[in-house]
Parts: sequence; C-alpha cells; structure tokens
Amino acid sequence: MDDKVAYIIKTLNNHGFEANIVGGCVRDILLNSVPSDFDINTDATPNQIIDIFKGFKIIETGIKHGTLSLILNGKAYEITTYRIDGKYTDYRRPETVKFSFNLADDLARRDFTINALAYNYKDGLLDFHNGCEDLKNQIIRCVGDPYIRFKEDALRILRAIRFASTLGFKIEEVTKKAMFENRHLLLNIANERIYIELMKTLTGKYVSEVLAQFKVILEVFIPELRYVARYKFIESLKYLAKEKEDQSIILAILLKPLENYNEILKRFKVDNKTYQEVSFLIEHYYYPIEVDRITIRFTLNKMGKDMLVKLLKMQYFVEHIDKFYYDLSLSTIKYIEENKLPYQLKDLEIDGTDILKFGFHGKEIAVQLKNLLSLVIKNKLNNTREDLYNYLKSQQNKK
Repeated sequence: MDDKVAYIIKTLNNHGFEANIVGGCVRDILLNSVPSDFDINTDATPNQIIDIFKGFKIIETGIKHGTLSLILNGKAYEITTYRIDGKYTDYRRPETVKFSFNLADDLARRDFTINALAYNYKDGLLDFHNGCEDLKNQIIRCVGDPYIRFKEDALRILRAIRFASTLGFKIEEVTKKAMFENRHLLLNIANERIYIELMKTLTGKYVSEVLAQFKVILEVFIPELRYVARYKFIESLKYLAKEKEDQSIILAILLKPLENYNEILKRFKVDNKTYQEVSFLIEHYYYPIEVDRITIRFTLNKMGKDMLVKLLKMQYFVEHIDKFYYDLSLSTIKYIEENKLPYQLKDLEIDGTDILKFGFHGKEIAVQLKNLLSLVIKNKLNNTREDLYNYLKSQQNKK
C-alpha cells in the first residue's frame, strides 16, 4: 500500500473512524497489478475529514456527494464518506446522497462485484458481493440488479465493455442482456465521457475479441457504424488491436470506413492535435511511400518525421505494407537522421537573410529557399555556404 494512503487510513483510525482502500485499487492488487491510484472510503463525514486534516490542502472535489481530495506531496488522494445514493434522474449521478456509518451500504452502490471490494488493517479483505469469486473466475457482474445499475449510470455499460477489453474477463449473461436492452440510455451521456471510456476500451489487450460482440452498442453513439459490414468492423478491430498507445492511429483505423469521420471527431470534441492527426492518417491511408533516401527526404519534408512514422506504422498494422518494407523505411529515416541529411529549410546552411544579399525580395526568397532545398535533397548541390552562395549568384545573374 502507498505510504501516504497508509498514513491517511491510520490517521482516520486514530481519530476513531473506519477507513479502507476500496474499489479498483483492491481489484488491481488482487490481480497482482500496480494500482494507478488509491480510493479511500470512511465513515467520517466530509466536515470531520476536513477537521482531521486541517493542516493540509484539501480540494472539495465532490463534497456534495461526500468526496474530498487530500493533497500530500503534490498528489491528490480521494477520500469519500460511506453513502447511500438517492434517486438518479440524469443517468449519471444521484440527485441526493445520504451519508452512512455502514461500509456495506457504500459497497452496495458500486457498479461491479470486482469493484465492490474493500481492505483495511483490522478486518483485512471485505467482500460482501462475491467479488473475489468473480475475480477468480474472470467474470464481470453487476452488484445487485444490472437493470437498476445501468439506469443509475448508463456509462456503466461501456465500463463493463472496457473491463472486458482490458482484463480479458467475460461479462455475465444477465449483465450482458441488460447492457443490450439498456443501450439506448447511452444517448443521455455526454460525448466527452463516452469518448474517455471508448479510448480506454480501444487500447485494451482483448479489444478485438470483446468489441466484436458489442457493435450494436457502439452504434448508439456512432450510428454511422450501422452501415459498416460486420466483417469489415471485425477486420478494423483486428488491425487497431496492434496499437496500444497512439490514439490517433487507433481512431484512424476505427473510423477509416466512415465517410464523415470528421463529424464524429467533432462530436467527441477531441483536441485539435488528435483531430488533425486522425484526419491526416485517414486521408493518406494508402499513400505510397518510396524508400529511397531522396524520395523519403521529400516525404519527410512534406509530412514531418512524427507523422511519417505514424503513417508507416498504421500502414503496417493494416497490412498495406509488410514488415520488411516497414523496417526498411524506419531504418532509412534513421540513417537520414543520424547522418544529418537535410530535408527541411532549417537544415540549409543559409536562410532568408542570406538570400536578401543577392537581390531577392518577398516571395522570391521563399522560392529560392525551396529550390535550394530541392537541389540539396536531390544531391545536385552541396549544403555548404560556398556552394549555395555560388548557386544564388548564378540565379542573380539571370534576373
């Protein structure tokens, strides 16, 4: 357990309160994975938590729902009071919450049994919903009635798919049936929240096997997928499963079969960098990339190194180029970089100020720089000040 987490729990205990690590962090520990963060729950109320840690910075993250963030050494630790959720009206959050002194009440409101686990120093592992058994059997099952769970927060439908994709677990049949029958509720969820869950799902180790089962659920928020044949969708999943980090490549492969991919990206409100990269990759999906050092330097000039490498990677993943061609392309780029072969204007030994000396002005400067770079890339001119100056003198005489 994180030292700071241990400190928080022991401090709450020393003031007479229960405190546990809870949810996904407990699940991850039981799966021998390192938790990305730790959530803590307690029977102390928000005001009592503030009083106990009054010497520290506290952010009232969701105080209405009993959650505070305690800042220790610059890191935020969420502490939530045991609670019973009131009525859900927006398929996202309860309108009201009632604080409780009973851990069982708090765990009963969780989404899945594998996330309804708690641990403390006194009692050890606490499991009221057979979450450990489901972990052992690799099953994703809702706590209680799945129809109620999904009506409370429809995003749980995508969370189930995400956990199946990342963990390789099977979704229990009643839970799965409820997911399909309540999928329309996802229309009530903000596209930004859906996008976050979707990307976590798409980077999962088991994404191709899992998402193939749930195309109709994706069609709720990407209705354009209805017009993509199932075999084509499964093929795209097989390709994108090869990439686990670059979201632009993943999205480009997923959205390539869709004509209005730009509108989908706008709906998800992706950042401008991702929007530009995905659009570029789709537009250049089958762009022919020649491997000789001259041509690839022109391509580097046109695309930039980062985008060319992304494009090559995507083309390899979708089997447009084979591994030999992919590796040869990367080794050619590496050779160009290591030997500092010019392919950008900034690589030239002279700049616009030098060209001014030869009587060129305005747009003529850009034309001459572009012409010089082209000749240097083609190996028709050495990239030295002397040779570049001599060439400019010859052009000056033609004016």
